Formats: sequence, C-alpha cells, structure tokens
Amino acid sequence: MTTFANSLVARIRSNPAFWADIEAVSSLAMSRLVPGIQRPAANGIGQNCVRRLLQSASVFSQAQEDINKTLAQDLAFFSAVASDDEYDKAFAKDIFYSLGNLPGADRLSQDLNIEAGSFRSFLRQKLLKTINTVVIDERERALTDFQRNVWSVLPNASITAISAPTSAGKSFVVLEYLCQQAISANSFTAVFIAPTRALLGEIHGKIHNRLSRHLENTRISTIPTLDRENRAKQIFVLTQERLQVLLASWEGSFDLVVVDEAQAIGDESRGIILQDCLEVIRARSNATRFLFLAPGASGFEVLKQAIGFINIDVSQTQLSPVVQNRIMVEPVVGNPNQLALTLLADDRTVRLGSFVADRGFAHADTRLAAVALELGRNGGSLVYGTGPANAELVAGQIASALPTTDSPALRDLSKFVETHVHVKYSLATNVLKGVGVHYGKMPSLLREALEEAFKNGHLKYLACTTTLFQGVNLPARNVFIDTPTRGRGSDLLDAAALWNFAGRAGRLGQDIVGNVFLIGYSSWETKPLTERARFSITPSFKKTINEQRDKIVSCLRGEGNVDDVRDPYCVADTAAGLLISRVARGTIEKFVERTLGDSISSEIKIELIEEATKAFKALGLPAEAMIVNWTVNPYGQARLLKRFRDKIEQGQVDELIPLHPFPISKVVRTRYVEIFSRINKYIVGKNYPKFSNKLASIGLNWMRGYPLPVIIKDAIKYEESNSRRKINYDSTIRKVFDFVEEVLRFKYVQLGRAYVDLLRFALNEAKMEAKARSVYDFPLALELGVSSVAGQAFIELGLSRITSSALESLIPDSDPTVETARKWLADLKGNEFPLSKIIWSELNRKGLIASSLEP
Repeated sequence: MTTFANSLVARIRSNPAFWADIEAVSSLAMSRLVPGIQRPAANGIGQNCVRRLLQSASVFSQAQEDINKTLAQDLAFFSAVASDDEYDKAFAKDIFYSLGNLPGADRLSQDLNIEAGSFRSFLRQKLLKTINTVVIDERERALTDFQRNVWSVLPNASITAISAPTSAGKSFVVLEYLCQQAISANSFTAVFIAPTRALLGEIHGKIHNRLSRHLENTRISTIPTLDRENRAKQIFVLTQERLQVLLASWEGSFDLVVVDEAQAIGDESRGIILQDCLEVIRARSNATRFLFLAPGASGFEVLKQAIGFINIDVSQTQLSPVVQNRIMVEPVVGNPNQLALTLLADDRTVRLGSFVADRGFAHADTRLAAVALELGRNGGSLVYGTGPANAELVAGQIASALPTTDSPALRDLSKFVETHVHVKYSLATNVLKGVGVHYGKMPSLLREALEEAFKNGHLKYLACTTTLFQGVNLPARNVFIDTPTRGRGSDLLDAAALWNFAGRAGRLGQDIVGNVFLIGYSSWETKPLTERARFSITPSFKKTINEQRDKIVSCLRGEGNVDDVRDPYCVADTAAGLLISRVARGTIEKFVERTLGDSISSEIKIELIEEATKAFKALGLPAEAMIVNWTVNPYGQARLLKRFRDKIEQGQVDELIPLHPFPISKVVRTRYVEIFSRINKYIVGKNYPKFSNKLASIGLNWMRGYPLPVIIKDAIKYEESNSRRKINYDSTIRKVFDFVEEVLRFKYVQLGRAYVDLLRFALNEAKMEAKARSVYDFPLALELGVSSVAGQAFIELGLSRITSSALESLIPDSDPTVETARKWLADLKGNEFPLSKIIWSELNRKGLIASSLEP
C-alpha cells in the first residue's frame, strides 16, 4: 500500500491541475485567515476543487516521506478553511487523524466548529485517540503519533536522540518522563542541560510545578551547589558552564541527563565545554541514561565517537503538527501601497494574491514594521531584529503607529520597567501600545514578564533577536523576517536556525496554524527557507582541530594571541586547554584517538599529544587546576600561581583573599580592585587599571544584589559627564546589560573560578588551610547576582535575581534553608509587602504562593 501510495503521490505532484487546485484553495483560505488579502481573479474554485484536494491529501497521508505528509496536512487545513461544506471539514479532520495529529485535529475541530463525521469516522477516531492517550499528572492527554512513539521508547532507552521540529511537543514528553522517573524512584539524580540562561527559569518552573506535591524529598536547582538538606532526589537545571562547576565540586553520578538543543555541541567554545561535561558524566557511570533533543537534526551518530557511547537510538520526524505557511511578501513596483503574497510550497510557489493598504511599503528601512502592522493584526506577532539595537528600533517604529492601550496588565508592565530598569527606557512607553522587545541579555524577570504578556495576548508585537532561536517556548500566530543575517548584516544565519525560529509560528495544542512572512525574500542573499534545513550535529572540538590545527599548536606553545577580556572565548584556546586537561587526567592518547578518529593523520595526532604533554609539564600547574579550569588561558594561570606563591612567601597573604561583598567598606572595594587587576595583569595579559575599577564597582553592586537601576544610573551619569552628544538611554542601558551578562557573568565567572581555585591550592600548599577555607567564592556570587544565603535560597527556588533580591531584604531570617524560604512564601497571608505585580506574578507562576495572593 505504501509503495503504491508513493507512486501515486509522484503522479499527482506532476499534474499541473493539482497545483492549480492548490492555488485556488490556498488563496481563498489565506484571504479568510488574513483579512485584506485580495485573491487573483483567475483563482476561482470549481465545484469539486476542494474534494479533489482532500482526496489527494488522503493519498499523501499514506506516503512514507514526511514532506508528503506535511503537504497532506497543509491541504487538509486549507480545504477545511476554504470550504463551507460540513462533509469537507469532517474529511479534513479525518486526515489529521490519519497523520496521527490528534491534538491538531481537536484544535481544528474547535476553531472551525467541525461536527462529527460519519459513524465509521467517529469509531476510527475514538480508537486512535484511545491508543494515543496517556495519563499525565492524573489527566488523560492525547498525543501525536510521534509523541506516543517517543513515550513508548523512553522507558527502555539508554542513549536516545529525539529530533523533531520546534512545534512537535518533544520537550513536553521528555519533561513528563523525567518527572515521572523522579516520582517513582527512591533516589534519583538528574540534570537538564539548557543552552542559555534564558531557558533555566522556564524549565525549572515546569519541573517545579509538575513536582509541587513531591518537594519534601526532591530538590530542583539552577545553582551548581550540593544540597544543604541532603535530599534523596535532585534535579539540576543548568547551562553547560554551571554543570562544569558542579562536576568540579561533586564526584557523584547521574541517573538521567537531558541535553536540550543538542546541536549546541557544535557551538565553538561552549560546544567544547558541553562535550567535556558529557564525557565526564559518562566516565563516572555506565548506568547513566542520556536523552538528546534537537529541533530537526542529523548526524547523531557522531556523538558516539565524541562522547564514547557504544550505541545511540534515534527517534525523529520532520512532520510538524502545526501548519506553518511560509509566505513571500514583495513590494509591488509602481505601487508603494501594494504587496504581492506568494506561498512557498516545497520546490515551487503558489500565488495567494495581493494586499493593498493606506500606508506605503516603499522604504526598505521601515518596510518590516509596516508589513507587520498590516499583516500582523490577527494574533501575536514575533518580528525578527538582527540585534538588540535593531529590535528596539523596529519596536519603536511599530509602536509609533499604534495608540496607547488602556490595559491594567500593560500599565503594570510599564511601571515595572520604569522601576526595575529605567524610567527613560523606551520599552516602558512601547509596552503601553502593545509592543515589546526581547533579547537574551535582558534581566530574566523582565524577559519572562514580556513573554507572559505576549502569551496572554496583552502584547501584540514582540521584536526579538536570535535568543528565540533556541528553546524558549514562545509561540505566535505570525512571524516576520526580512533578512537571513544577524548583527550589522554581514553574518549569515544558519538555515536550520532560521527554520527553528520560523517554527515559533503556531504551537501544538494552542494553535493549528502559523504564518511566517518573508519580506523581500526574492532579493535575499540566500534562500534558506525554501527547502527545510536540518541542523548537523558536528562537535566543535573535532571541527576546530581540523580547521585551526596550527593555531591550536601555537596556543599549546604559549604563542597564541593573548586572550582579550572584551572578546568571547577563542575556540582555538579552548581546544588547546582541553588537550592539556586530558594530559592532566592521564587520558590524552585515548581521548585524541577516540574523538578524532580517521579525520586527521596519525602524525598530526602524535604532534598534538606531544605538544599538549610538553605544555602541561612546562606550565607546572597542579593537575586539578587544569582539570577544572581548562577554559582559562593556562599560561596566564601559571603566571598567577607564581604571583600567589611570591606573595605568600613575602607574608602578604591577606590582600590576595576575596572578601564577602558585605559589609560595605573601602577595604572590600580596594580588595576587589586589586583582585580584578591581578586577574587582568596575569591571566588576561593586559593591565586595565580603569577597567579593573569599573569591574570592582559594578561587580560589587551586582554581588550585593543591588537593583539594576542603581548600576544603570551610574552608567548614565558617566555618559552625561563624558559625552557632548544627547544621551541615548536605550543604548546606555543595553551596554549595562551587555557588561553584566558578557563580562561579569560570563568571562569573569570563569576567570574568577581559576583565581579562587589557584589561591586555595597555593594556600594549602603553604600549609595555610584555615586561610584557604576563608577564601570567599565570589565567582558564584557574580554568576547569581546575590551573595547572601537568603538570596541564593530564593534563586534556588527558580526565582529571578530581581525577585530574590527584593525578598532577601524582607524574610526575617538571614540564613534560611531552601525549605525555610519556600515555607515562608507559602505561609504569606496576603499582600504584606509593596512588591511589583510582576514579582507577585512570578511567585504565583512558580507555584510558590497561593494564586489568590497575587494582586
């Protein structure tokens, strides 16, 4: 049957009349979905046009390839929207069932008021729903065929990769499986590895809410520290950098490891860190189970070589359960008020018609905003900006054409922005018009508040950057893209990444359709969204060795470019550091042979091993330093260790030791100026006395939990006193965000970790154990943005820094356990404290207060 179906599909696809039917039906459907589309005059629908397409869709649904199944789903949806015949609508719903898209069928039925079809169809659908229904948190949930297959595979899976489009619901199934494992086990340790900090709060919240009745013996943490209460079950939600810190301080093993956005193993230095963490975990226990998630990827087999797995099972599909229309939007020459709309359908295009508006679309700099204003009126719209500045510009353009809304929710959001960022931040005004902006370096609670406002329909437009390309659950009815580049327009985006972003159009269970509007697509430098692209799983370490071997050898010899604190990690330096760390572990030969295989010659392997071995011996660093802090310039670490030994020998120990940020004193500030100067001089390799002062000032304010407005106010004051131009408040605020996220929380957390570890080693080496124990762990405080026990307890509950900082000054206990902090929140009887409604909303969203307490 399947072979015959494939043959029949090929014949249908080659028939011009079939594509004429698609053009007629899809243009009518889109004119109903997007009011204002004027259909081509020739696109009349004949009496049997819809019925023919539905019959074709029925054939396509039986084919093997996902591309044909996707077309079957698209045809069924367009036919259901275009037809006024109840039989046609029921036929379309039946095709969704045939494709195993039960949630989509239910959504289609709700949106279009489709009544039950024939009794035979009713019985068939009832049977399929029964087969695909599982009990989740005491509720019956009907899954798609792909979800049901994954659900059945997971209990017996050891090493499993799950590849599916963004909207396929794979994370939902995996998180539920993780939670059920935690509930049923007597003891359980798991880690969910998220690619960005932006995802930590979202994932933590989902797990916390699912396990809310099981928290007495279960710890869920985004902090890489051991449990003070020693509970039997622990679930960590960490980035690879935080996981690296945990593995350095804890020698235990995991029962389950979930790697989200697994293609991130190819992400330069961060990909190398991820690979090393996974190898360390695998080496500790053969019983650890691994789950890799990716939004459409190929090449999972290479993980066997990179991590050392014996086998890996792959469950994959390219069929999205949501209909995602890719629509080319082109300005019409000679008519500045008209747009031509064309549907991308596999390897060909389908005319949808035109759109005429009162506003013009001729100017390239404002076209994206103008198109979004006209075509994004129905449902929420994500608008792609090439960077934070561009996203804010586009948001401002959209907001300038909209009236201020009288929404209490948006007034609360605007007030929150003014209070917790700055009163002159343009976002505070724009949100009142239903327009927000979203990028990765924003404070997490602000970003989450914008996401919630968008999900709830208060914000109609969200101008966003590539942050939304990875994992963040933020579906929209419309997505607008006018370029395949990022930054200032010179860097082309990976095609698979753009497909991932396009996948935000629609979401399983929430919407049956999403529209991806591609503005000026015909003139794009590349055409990445014409054919579906998949991520290729390519480990960064192996790629770097193959492409930058000479640079890596220079780094091993200490000849590489000196690390610059203002730049991201140099991937060649990172690869060199990993090789040296393998010498320290005594595994260099096996590591090089296994991870590189036949990709390079034996002579090159020998060279790398010899150079790494010579470097380790020449450095004279303790093995534990190179095993833990191999991402930091090893020659810089050697210089710093020598400096420590010299100062200890001279009796000048105290000035080396980091102090707790409190109490506020000149001594504390001077100490951190000296520490940052020392890091810059000996590790970074350049002495920045002014930069070290800035690091100390902002770093201390950050570690003390001071609100961002305090830091922003100082930055604006500095700009006002040192610039003759009018202050661009948005730009200055972004610079603060960048400095905090890129410099303090990324670069100097790693550098600070090396400083603390080397200092403790030097002190212990000098038999000064008490002094070693007194070294304050300031890198953790830099990462979290709080230094108090109370603040860290609230962060461990999954709360943002803004909320944690506010609560630490209110709880009448400066040394609470996490459980004490949780109970204090749960026992609140009302709105005792004058906190922002956004903060109360976060507490409610994380399940930490009764919903009745939220103002």
